[in-house]
Amino acid sequence: MKKKVCAVLLGTALTCHVPLVYGAVQDYQAVTEADKEDNKIFQAFSTEDGSGNSVNVAAIQDTVYVAAKNAGIYSKPGESSEKMGDVALGDTLERSAVCDNGWSKVSCEVNESKVIGYIQNQMLSDTDQIQPADKDVEVKSDATVLDYPSRKDGEEVGEVLQLDEVKQTGTVNGVWSRITYQNDDGTEAEGYIPTSCLDLPDAVTEEADTIDKDKDAGTLHESSGEGVFADALEDVDPGVSVENGVQIGTPVAASSDANLQDLGVFKITHYCPCSICCGPYSNGITSTGVTATTNHTIAVDPSVIPYGSKVVINGQVYVAEDCGGAIKKNRIDIYVATHAEGEAKGTYDTEVYLIK
Repeated sequence: MKKKVCAVLLGTALTCHVPLVYGAVQDYQAVTEADKEDNKIFQAFSTEDGSGNSVNVAAIQDTVYVAAKNAGIYSKPGESSEKMGDVALGDTLERSAVCDNGWSKVSCEVNESKVIGYIQNQMLSDTDQIQPADKDVEVKSDATVLDYPSRKDGEEVGEVLQLDEVKQTGTVNGVWSRITYQNDDGTEAEGYIPTSCLDLPDAVTEEADTIDKDKDAGTLHESSGEGVFADALEDVDPGVSVENGVQIGTPVAASSDANLQDLGVFKITHYCPCSICCGPYSNGITSTGVTATTNHTIAVDPSVIPYGSKVVINGQVYVAEDCGGAIKKNRIDIYVATHAEGEAKGTYDTEVYLIK
């Protein structure tokens, strides 16, 4: 008999559904400045965003990829316009223009029909980090299957157990694997599990295990110019230090005379900037547009705890600056510097208080 797998979801990506910040694509400013530097006359026009606002648009020809779990394509560069279709992680789009309000004009196939419309830049990446694979492999350790390769935005869709046979159909940063597997009722399903849970050749397995288990798995090195914080370190807030590419904040204790409102008991988890936690495309910017900082940033369900709220958890003050697909209702994800730290702090339930 199959046993139920209990997974501790330690991580969160630094983004949520809207807005999302993933792999970068050239924006309006970058496109127009590049044309000026090359002494090119960029092709430009204006359009309307669906809410009556004028938007400047510059022509560009490139291929981009969907980085979000899912995203909409709209008739105009704004969510107030008609949605023409939906695309998902890994879909390929041809981009013909970029707008100065953070949208791009794209074309793609949706349900076997060609769709031309607009999508938010933050849903896109200039590289497809899902590398194709086609291997029948055995599961070497029980794993929860997620619908997206990130422990915050990915939601549980199934489970695989040790010795199960699955097909690996793709990899994400060498850390996650996209698999097809059989549900208990015999139907075939698709999802993502850590690559380290698969019985792959030694070279691949060792690489995945190193990323997953190394104590420095969540540490990024500023000098490398790579990683989720590489482009987010130019301006650091006063009083915040940067260690290994991660903004480190000073713990703030709640004042003894603070006016507190009891929000109830919350499940507390932890996330860091590693690939297991953050997924394939995040760059360290939270859903509110600020760079995550330890001892400060938490991810919340904004319908429960509004953005900007200061809350007290075990006597320490945190600020609601982030969200995620798996962070729902009475769950809070606390940002930490490394994966090892997140694992060490684990998961627990505690009372949470709002500073009024």
